[in-house]
Amino acid sequence: MTVSSTITPSADGGLGFLLELDEVYATDPADLWHAITTPERLARFMATYRGDLRLGGRWQALTVDGELYCDGEVTACDAPRTFTTTWQVVGEQPTLLTVTLEPYGAGTRLSLRHEHVTRLDYGPGWHTYLESLAWHLADPGAAKDRERFGRRFAELEPGYAARFAAVGAGPETSEA
Repeated sequence: MTVSSTITPSADGGLGFLLELDEVYATDPADLWHAITTPERLARFMATYRGDLRLGGRWQALTVDGELYCDGEVTACDAPRTFTTTWQVVGEQPTLLTVTLEPYGAGTRLSLRHEHVTRLDYGPGWHTYLESLAWHLADPGAAKDRERFGRRFAELEPGYAARFAAVGAGPETSEA
């Protein structure tokens, strides 16, 4: 996988950090858009989602046990190119997530921008989800592989912790 990422202090001087990740996928923008905005496909590589993933729509992501993990509202959408949504994990301050797709050679570049991140686990979490998306695109009918996700997250976590520390983030972590 070639996921690239940067971590910087929040550009607006606000709480937390800005986490940006990019990956190029071997599919067209329409298929990639469908994979990241359709609850049935999201459940195959990320989490169970319910709600309305369109402009003004509200959505929820659920844990493995069916409990609410986070929710948000789509605040901007230009399908199949970009969307912005609030992202609020239960018990935390809201953050802002923007995803942009653009043709790149024979594939599509996905750029993910998560503003006001305060937990270190977002780094390895998003990184592993973007890799899981590639696995899903390679075999769309395959079931989600939680063990592979857990192993990869654990491999990435120390590197992300060091990178967050290098830009002044505290030691706060929790499970993704």
